[in-house]
Amino acid sequence: MSDYDDEKPDWREIDRRKDSSRQYGRQENTNKKEMPKDRWNVARRKEALDRLFMGEKGTIEHEKLFNKIHKSYGSGSFIVNVKKYIEKYGIPDDVSTLLLILDTKEQDIVFKTFDKITTIYNGLSPRQKEDVRRKLSILKLTDRSSEVRGKAEDTLQTIQ
Repeated sequence: MSDYDDEKPDWREIDRRKDSSRQYGRQENTNKKEMPKDRWNVARRKEALDRLFMGEKGTIEHEKLFNKIHKSYGSGSFIVNVKKYIEKYGIPDDVSTLLLILDTKEQDIVFKTFDKITTIYNGLSPRQKEDVRRKLSILKLTDRSSEVRGKAEDTLQTIQ
């Protein structure tokens, strides 16, 4: 029986093997960056700072008027909402909104929108540039007013 006892490891040896194995002796990696304790509050603070730096366009009232333009597109209140927005905040910087405003058929608003498109065109993505060119070419061909058609053609030539 002594031969058998010599081959069997004692408890100390078993514990030593556990301590040296990867599964049992694994230590936590202390080099990891700590996550913020409250990510939700961090995001809220960042959003509040962004709104603060936006000025008047960072207010909830601006957001409501801006959303009304998009929601009322195609309805009778669309032109009213566009006029309210422009009166309070000026011509928007957003390309999708500018393209919607081109459908107001109000000549002075459309001309201001053409000017805004000309100023922001170089900073647009390729997709947005293509959308602007298509919209201007459609207006150049289909608008009822000859002045709007001419201004659309001039704007199209300016941006290309």
